[in-house]
Amino acid sequence: MILGMTGKSGTGKHTAAKFFEQKGWKMLDADKIAHQLYRPYQRIWREVTDRFGEGILTKDDIIDRQKLKAIVFAGGPEGEKALADMNSIVHPELKRVLKDDVYYLKKKKANTVLIGALWKELGLFELCDAVMLIKAGEALAYERIRKRDGLSFDMYEITTKNQSEPENAHVTVINEGTFQDFYKELNSAITQL
Repeated sequence: MILGMTGKSGTGKHTAAKFFEQKGWKMLDADKIAHQLYRPYQRIWREVTDRFGEGILTKDDIIDRQKLKAIVFAGGPEGEKALADMNSIVHPELKRVLKDDVYYLKKKKANTVLIGALWKELGLFELCDAVMLIKAGEALAYERIRKRDGLSFDMYEITTKNQSEPENAHVTVINEGTFQDFYKELNSAITQL
């Protein structure tokens, strides 16, 4: 089974994926795969640096994601255009890689969790056998992100503004308690798949 897992930042998608990994499932993380596409001197890296300039690079020619985030999540018409441009560069290749990986894992009959906050853009419902939505209240989700990434609330709001939640997920899990509570919810959710 290929299980798509989505939810806004800070809801616990990666914690849920680790739960499934402990049960022997494979994990595909759309974010990590996208970051691999940014490797220096590769096609996506060239297109991103051509569009946003060499000012987004570190001294080692690695794309500085914080600098890139500051541009694409700046808000206003310029920020929206920058985000659309970045997505038009990255998403087609990311979808191609995910499609290839999912095809391979289905051939291997490997139970797999595919994590992606941008479910609509990535086509999770087309790639996956079922989709799980992880939810948490906004204040709790922000607190988790603030602790993990040091993100300001304004940047959190801008980032999550583009992360919608599917209304037709096969199963929804609420993550607002302890790890133990969350794992109990996930154990229950497995039976619904």
